[in-house]
Amino acid sequence: MTEFVPTAWVRTNCPYSFKFRLFVVEAELAEKFHFVPMNPGSKDFEEIKSQIEHRSGRKAQFPTVEVAPGTFMTDSDELIEYFAAQYGKSANELETLSFYRNGIFLCYVEMFSILARPLGWIARLGRRPFAFR
Repeated sequence: MTEFVPTAWVRTNCPYSFKFRLFVVEAELAEKFHFVPMNPGSKDFEEIKSQIEHRSGRKAQFPTVEVAPGTFMTDSDELIEYFAAQYGKSANELETLSFYRNGIFLCYVEMFSILARPLGWIARLGRRPFAFR
C-alpha cells in the first residue's frame, strides 16, 4: 500500500500560500508534500479550483491541503501548527518564517485592509488589479 502524501494547492500570488510553503521548505519537509501551484492566469485554474471545491465540499481558498484522504484544511496558520506538531518541528524557531510573519506579511494584511474597500468597488466595475486576481 502506498503512503499518503498530502497535496497542497498554493496560489502563486497568495501571501498565505507563500507563508505555508515557506514553513514547509524551511522546516525541511518539502519532500513530504505534493505541491500544485495555482496560477490565476493559467487556462486550467478554474477547472482545478472547481475540483478542489467538489472534493472538499466548500469554496476553494488558498492554500488548501488535503491532510489525510478526504480531509482538507485551508488556514495557513492552522496548517503550519498541524504539520509542525505532526513532524516535531517548532515554527517559532524558523527564522525566515518568523521574519516573514512579523514583517512583510503584516504589511500585506494592513495594506489589504486599507485597500479592500476601494478594490472591491473597482472589481465590481470589472477592473481588478492583476495582483488581486
